[in-house]
Amino acid sequence: MKIANEQLSLENPEWKEFYFADIFKEIKRGKRLIKDNQIQGKTPYVSSSAFNNGVDNFIDNRKNVRKFSNCISLANSGSVGSAFFHSYEFIASDHVTQLIQPKFNKYIYLFLLPIITRLSAKYSFNREINDKRIKREKLLLPIDSKGNPNWQFMENYMRDIESKKNARYFKILSRKTSTINLKCAL
Repeated sequence: MKIANEQLSLENPEWKEFYFADIFKEIKRGKRLIKDNQIQGKTPYVSSSAFNNGVDNFIDNRKNVRKFSNCISLANSGSVGSAFFHSYEFIASDHVTQLIQPKFNKYIYLFLLPIITRLSAKYSFNREINDKRIKREKLLLPIDSKGNPNWQFMENYMRDIESKKNARYFKILSRKTSTINLKCAL
C-alpha cells in the first residue's frame, strides 16, 4: 500500500483534543501482587518500569490477577508516564493502567504511544496518575473532515514508517548477504 508522502505528514491533518475516556473503551488498573506472592512462570508481569516494555517478571499466578492483551499499559507510579503496546497476554500490576479499545490494531496503538508518553512531563513519583486524573487528561489527535479521530491516517502513517524501516533493513541485509556471497565466491 503506497500513500502520497504529503498525505502522511503530521503537519497536514487538523488536530483536536479528546478525553481518554472518549478514545478508550476501557481504562483499567491491574491488581496488587507483591513479589513474595509471585509464582515464577512464563506470563509477562507488567509493572511501572520504563524498561523492557514494562515487563518486571515472568509469573504463573492465576488467581486474583488481571490479564490483558492487545492494549497499552501506562505506568501511573514509579516510571510515571511510560507507555507500551502489548500484543501478547500479560498480567498487570496495580502500578499500571491498561488503555483498551478493541477496534484498534497495533498501528493505531503505536501511533498513540508517543502522545500518551507526553504525560510523563506532567506527572512524577510524587504526583502519580490516578483514576480521577487520567479521566481529565486529553489526547491531541489528527481528525477527519467530520472532526472525529482519523484512525485511517494514524494507521497509514505507522504502516508507512514500518515499510520504510523494513526497506532500510532489507537493503542493509542484502548488502551484507552480497558481501558474504562475494567472499565465498573468491
